[in-house]
Amino acid sequence: MGTVLQKRAARNTNKNTRRVADRHRKRCTIYGSSIIKANWNKKLTVKQNYEKLGLATSINGESGGREKKYPVAQQQQQTSETENSEPPKDLSELTEEEITELKKSLGPGEGLIQRDDEGNVVRIIVGEAKSHDEILDQEFPPVEAKTEVVRQLEAQASKVYQRERNLSEFEAERIKKLIDKHGDDYKAMFWDKELNEYQQTANQLKKKCQQYFKEYQNE
Repeated sequence: MGTVLQKRAARNTNKNTRRVADRHRKRCTIYGSSIIKANWNKKLTVKQNYEKLGLATSINGESGGREKKYPVAQQQQQTSETENSEPPKDLSELTEEEITELKKSLGPGEGLIQRDDEGNVVRIIVGEAKSHDEILDQEFPPVEAKTEVVRQLEAQASKVYQRERNLSEFEAERIKKLIDKHGDDYKAMFWDKELNEYQQTANQLKKKCQQYFKEYQNE
């Protein structure tokens, strides 16, 4: 059973079709940065836009690999760079300063073995594990911006006002007691369970002491 209109529609083979493919496309709306919004291309995907702007889609890397656009050209470039690069130094030619820097570049559990012409082990260079304070104090070299958008974002971020937090009266009094008791021995401050009740690290206590001297050095 059916109405007259339903029967007529069933007999009619010329059905009205609409383009609905664009409805299923996921559209990305930029709310945050006006710089990214001005340089965003709606015809590209999110990943393609990020690559065009010089930004990273994920800080954890990519899974599944990536297609090489110019594998032959990249292989030729790597071959030419390898031919033009200087051969690495032998471990016996390294100075003590270079060995110290080499140890810093090696991770914990990694090492290099120096052997003589007969194959006997002469020296073993082992990477040293870094402490928590050394990791926090580690300085990384600045990375040059690859695109104009990144340069504009860095310039915008450098103009952001950063409010410096001052020590409270209670915190200043606690730091003063630690300094009077331990001087500049920050490891001893760290193990002081009575005064270091918040279990701050030696590096954190060092920064607190520096801030205390900066604020109360004239008193």
